[in-house]
Amino acid sequence: MEQGTMIDNRYQIVRPLGDGGMANVFQAYDTYLKRDVTLKMIRFDIKDQPEALARFQKEAKAATTLVNDHIVQLYDAGEAEGNPYLVMEYVAGMDLKSYIKAHFPIPYQEVVDIMEQVLEAVSAAHKAGIIHRDLKPQNILINEQGQVKITDFGIALAQNKFGLPATKEPIIGSIHYLAPEVTRGQQASEKSDIYALGVILYEMLTNQVPYQGDTADRIAYQHAEVPMPYVKDFDPEIPQPLENVILRATAKDGKDRYFTTEDMAEDLQTSLSKRRSGEGRFVPEASDETKLVTPDWNSHPFVEDDPEESATEEKNDVESRIIDYGQKGYAVKEIAEQVDRTPKFVREVLDKNGIKYRSKKKWFVLAFFLLVIAGATASFTIAKNSYTAVPDVTNLSESAAKSKLSDAGLSVGTTAMASSKSVSKGDVIKVVPGVGRSVKKSSSVKLVISSGTDTVSISDYSGWDYSKAANQLTNKGITVKKKTENSTSVPSGQVMSQSIAAGSDVDPSDTTITLTVSDGAKSLTLPDLTGKSQSDAVNWANQNQVSLAFTITDSNKPSGTVIAQDPAAGSKFTLDKTLTLQVSSGASAASSSSQSDNGNKNN
Repeated sequence: MEQGTMIDNRYQIVRPLGDGGMANVFQAYDTYLKRDVTLKMIRFDIKDQPEALARFQKEAKAATTLVNDHIVQLYDAGEAEGNPYLVMEYVAGMDLKSYIKAHFPIPYQEVVDIMEQVLEAVSAAHKAGIIHRDLKPQNILINEQGQVKITDFGIALAQNKFGLPATKEPIIGSIHYLAPEVTRGQQASEKSDIYALGVILYEMLTNQVPYQGDTADRIAYQHAEVPMPYVKDFDPEIPQPLENVILRATAKDGKDRYFTTEDMAEDLQTSLSKRRSGEGRFVPEASDETKLVTPDWNSHPFVEDDPEESATEEKNDVESRIIDYGQKGYAVKEIAEQVDRTPKFVREVLDKNGIKYRSKKKWFVLAFFLLVIAGATASFTIAKNSYTAVPDVTNLSESAAKSKLSDAGLSVGTTAMASSKSVSKGDVIKVVPGVGRSVKKSSSVKLVISSGTDTVSISDYSGWDYSKAANQLTNKGITVKKKTENSTSVPSGQVMSQSIAAGSDVDPSDTTITLTVSDGAKSLTLPDLTGKSQSDAVNWANQNQVSLAFTITDSNKPSGTVIAQDPAAGSKFTLDKTLTLQVSSGASAASSSSQSDNGNKNN
């Protein structure tokens, strides 16, 4: 569509923004409301396809139900010459995919800030009963102020109160971000959106997707079968709690993932906190029925926005190898290692083909097990009297705890100090091993004693680079929020003010500080002031906080008329600059008038 084309006598095409699988996208100008908009028009070659039209209409319906600062808003919908179109909020900036490439490596605090905004938007959608189903960096926009906006609800799915059964519909979405259960043809859910968010977080920290391959089927297989790579292998400096957010969000079994996006956001907020520095790596606990199940490609073909041609499938070859190994008498575990599949999958293939299989050292293990039981029965009474349960000594003073442990036949080996908001200073926070654990009598345990609530002092961050200030605060365990404002005096990216005064002593575990960061001078598009009077130009400048400078030039225009401006009309202009106007002195006009009068008198 050419520049300048008018749609419905209202929307003027400015430039193309891109082409999708369903629509052509343009930047347009709303001549009624005088604002830039995004116009999405269904592609001419698919407008008569019922499924394409239905999907386009779904996007409109989904968008109208969602109102959030981090979701691109739908303004209007219509039809021009038989082609449906949507008019949406225009976001001046770039998508997250481009942002990652342009700014990588992104500071950890900025990664968390971006992901928190994404989670807020997805949470709003989930609360409205809308599942996005195609979350990916290309559908996440970042405007010039750093605000995140999610778009493209074209394949969003609305849930009814009775739930929606899984169907044999094609798998729709972008293969690099699809949850394992979706690759197997199960219905998309909030948990599958959470999986996609985990993959996006992985990409923000590594500048690459976790699974790559020549075909969609190969990538889908990895989502279902291959453990999520560790981001700390890519960058050892990444805090373990931040990696754990990815590992939990992308657990193969949905039961191991966050229950809601709010839970994921809550965990993410403290992932850079110093108080979580000792956290271990998250390990999912998937059930045997759901972990590492090979997808059924034939029942659920892939349909992507930009589909790739499939290569020959590996499944038949793998099954043939399993059958061959089974006929040769290999044990299930040995076959699983040879073909890189789970023992469960191997057993299913062998059962389906009527091949009996054996478990390595099966009878030896059974005999050994019976022997152990016999020995255990004989020694149980003796062993029972040699052990005791660790008593509960939490909230007791250190001396009282030692006395109670001594009564149970235990001693205190070491003590450690830790801050606590709920346990008084000097009292016991916990005992290691934990309460109720069975330990040998006369053995020693460890006590963790409360040092009370630790406080930290807030510095003055005015003039600091935001990333540097945010990193220092998060290292102290304080949660940081970012707010942007225009400023003509503070350079872009520097802290202008803070919500907690410098010198304040705070408890980092429940403190959130907001840093107001300069977004640079406010900008506007200059109007054409030529032909206006000098007083009108001054009034406009005062209303828009623009500084003016005047030069007086002889002209045949009336005195005080603006005859030129620098920069020119239509230019982007920041308020830290000065607009220069050339104003007519009226001298040429007066001279011309005088000569005309003299000529008349001579006649």
